[in-house]
Amino acid sequence: MTTDDEYESDTQSVGSVDSLWGNEPESVDFKDGWQDEMLETVDALGDRKGSSMRGREELLKSFVRVASLKVVTEDMLAARGEDLVGILGRMVKGGRSMKEVSLAARALSLLAASTPELNSLSISILPLLQQTISHGQTDLAPAALIHAMASIAFFSPTLTSIDIYPIIDFYAEIIQSKGHSIGEDEEDEAIAASIEGLAILLGVLETPLEKLKSVLPILVNALSSSSLAVRLAAGETIALAYELAAPPSESDEDYEAESTEPLIYDDIDQLTSLLASLSTASTKKMSKNSRREQHSHFRDILRTVASNQPLPTQKIRFATRQELQLDSWEKLLRLKHLRRIFTHGLHVHLAANTYVRQVLDLPPPSEPASVGSSDDDEGMTTAERRTFQKEVRRLRQGRVRRDRRRAGEGRMIDVFGAEEYE
Repeated sequence: MTTDDEYESDTQSVGSVDSLWGNEPESVDFKDGWQDEMLETVDALGDRKGSSMRGREELLKSFVRVASLKVVTEDMLAARGEDLVGILGRMVKGGRSMKEVSLAARALSLLAASTPELNSLSISILPLLQQTISHGQTDLAPAALIHAMASIAFFSPTLTSIDIYPIIDFYAEIIQSKGHSIGEDEEDEAIAASIEGLAILLGVLETPLEKLKSVLPILVNALSSSSLAVRLAAGETIALAYELAAPPSESDEDYEAESTEPLIYDDIDQLTSLLASLSTASTKKMSKNSRREQHSHFRDILRTVASNQPLPTQKIRFATRQELQLDSWEKLLRLKHLRRIFTHGLHVHLAANTYVRQVLDLPPPSEPASVGSSDDDEGMTTAERRTFQKEVRRLRQGRVRRDRRRAGEGRMIDVFGAEEYE
C-alpha cells in the first residue's frame, strides 16, 4: 500500500495513518500444495495425543501464517471449519503458555474475518472468550482474547445490535474499572484493547446514540491514563462517537432544518479543553516521538469534537490500481483493527477478501477469493512493492511531519480563533 503523493497538507493528514504500516509487506512464495499442507496442520492440531506445548505452538504459528497471507475460505477447510473452531476454543481455555493462547486467539480472529459464516464462532466461542476473560483466566494473553472477541462480534452475520450491547458494556466495565473487573489491575494493554474493541463495535449498531452517551464519560476519564496507547485509543474513540452522532447532511432527503447535533457529553468545554491540552502537552516523561504522535493525533481529534470537522482524508493504494480512501474515523479504526488481525498480509486481504472489502466500503473483489500473496496473485508488481517501501520510508522522515504540524496549527486556529491560539 502506498499513500497519495499529491495530498494537500492543509486539508489532509497522515498523522493517524502512517503508524499502521510499521512493517513492510512480507513476500512469501507458497508451494502449490499449500492448501493440503494447511489441512494437514488443522488435522494435527486436532490430534492431542502425544502433543507438546511447543509442538502446538508451531502448528498454530503455521496456520496463522497461512491464514494471514492467503485468503482462506470455508470450502478450503474441507468441512473441518467447525472442528477447527472447537479446537482453538479448547486451546484458549486450556493453553499452557502465552504464545499458545495468543496464537489460538489470533487464529480465531483470522477465521472471523475470513469465514464468519462458521456458526460456532458466535454461538460457542464468543461466550467462551467472555467467560474466560471475566474469570480472570487471561493472565496469559488478555489483549489477544479481547481483540478476538471483538473480531467475532464485528464480522458475525447473525448478531444484532441487541446481541452486541452486552459486549460493549463488558468492555466499558473493563475500561472504567481500569482492568480490575477481570483481575487485570492497571493492565494498560488490556484496557487499550477494550477501548479498541468497543470502538469498532459502536460502528455496527443501528442506533448508537444512547450507547454513545453511556460510554463517553468512561472514555473521557481514560484520557488521563499514564499510558499513551490508552490515551490515543480513548481519543480516537471519542472522535468516532462525535462522528457517529453527527446530524445528517443537508443533502439528505430526511434532513430537517431545525435538526441540531445531539448532546452526547454534558461538559463539551471541559472535553475540548482537555483535548487541546493533550494536543500540545510537553513533558520529560514522554519521549520526543511519543509527544509528536500524541500531538498529531489529538489535533485531528480536537477538530472533530470541537467543530465537527471530518478526519483529514488520506488515500492508500494497494494491489494494482486499487485505492482505499480513509475519510472517516470509523473507517480508520476498522483498518487499524484489520491490521492487527492480518499484519503482513493485510494488502492481500484488502485485494481479495470479500468480508474485509465490505466493511471498508470497497466493491467485491475482482479476483477469486483464493488469491494469495505472491506478486502475481495479489496484483502488486515488484516495482510497486519498491514504491510502497520507499513511501513508508518517506513517511518516517520529516516531510510529512512538517505538513502535519502546519495542518494542526490551522485546525487549532479554526477551533479557538487566531488571537486565543496565539
